[in-house]
Amino acid sequence: MTDTDVVPAVPAHRPRAVRAPRRRAWVVTALLVVFMMINFADKSVLGLAADPIRKDLGLSSSAFGLASSAFFLLFSVCGAAVGLLADRVRPKWLLLAMAALWSVAQAPVAMGGGLAVLVTSRVLLGAAEGPAFPVAQQTTLSWFPNHRRNLPGALIVLGITLGVLVAAPVLTWVIHHHGWRSAVTVVALAGAAWALLWIPLGGEGPYAATSDNDFPASAGSGERTGTVEGAGAGGTGTAARRMPYRRILATRTWIGATIAYLGTYWVIAFGLVWLPPTSTTAWAVPRPHPPGC
Repeated sequence: MTDTDVVPAVPAHRPRAVRAPRRRAWVVTALLVVFMMINFADKSVLGLAADPIRKDLGLSSSAFGLASSAFFLLFSVCGAAVGLLADRVRPKWLLLAMAALWSVAQAPVAMGGGLAVLVTSRVLLGAAEGPAFPVAQQTTLSWFPNHRRNLPGALIVLGITLGVLVAAPVLTWVIHHHGWRSAVTVVALAGAAWALLWIPLGGEGPYAATSDNDFPASAGSGERTGTVEGAGAGGTGTAARRMPYRRILATRTWIGATIAYLGTYWVIAFGLVWLPPTSTTAWAVPRPHPPGC
């Protein structure tokens, strides 16, 4: 080596070519926020239309409860199953399939049918919506490095709240002026419109598989296996070790989060299905007048 020889320097920052396009990252994030809004609008439409549905179909409280609870029959099972599938199938196509199934599942109810059609529709809808949040979160975070994931991750959660806030007044107006089947049609069309936008605009980002150093996955084998290839004599190209699922499921973090979500969904199910009709009934009861009035 001479005085003019220079040892190639290792760049301190990621090359510009592999950085996630910022505009595309936020477009995908915005689409997935809307995705979660539609997800919770689908959940809430039955509760918002509870009284018209019961009157139109002649359902008792027990029958309506059956239709409502049918949504959660395959919700968790499919959430776990598709979560495993997301390791092998591109999340872009999983999200597209989910949105398409939301619309397909609700189409028969929008066109007609009784209790059997309603129950079948809610079972299929629940199966398609169970994996929505984890796959949407995974896809969003794939566009951002670890140190920039807090905001986009929070926005996906915000989409849940926004979905309820927007759906409540809009769907209530549709139900009041055009009937409850029209409200189901609106949310079904919203899912279909989202799917059409997702095809050209959606996708996974370059951080879908990252190393511990927060570098985006290479275009080679690391992109498929969740490892990153490196170079140099220091042995930096070793594959990242995968944590077995049995160890993850035994951690206190996973157990605590699961218990928390169990309690949360009890509240969500009551709030989305029974709170709207209960509130309507309570407000409709005339207040007793004081004696002598």
